[in-house]
Amino acid sequence: PESATMAYFLKPLTYNSQVAGFLVRSYPSQWTVLDAQSAVLGTFTDAEILVPKTNTPDLRASVRLVQKSADEKAIRARSMQ
Repeated sequence: PESATMAYFLKPLTYNSQVAGFLVRSYPSQWTVLDAQSAVLGTFTDAEILVPKTNTPDLRASVRLVQKSADEKAIRARSMQ
């Protein structure tokens, strides 16, 4: 929103106590969820991710994307053994 105070945002997202991805933003671009290898998992607009009446992102949807990606990679790795 017009009242945004952050030009850049970088938040590590953890899964099983390890950094599995990142939530990044370079204002005015959309919020982007990356996995640990920098593959784009999804994007969000301000309306979709910001907690109402704040500039704080709600991380739940971002973490779900990272968890799903990490789980799928683990399943693929196990099936190749």
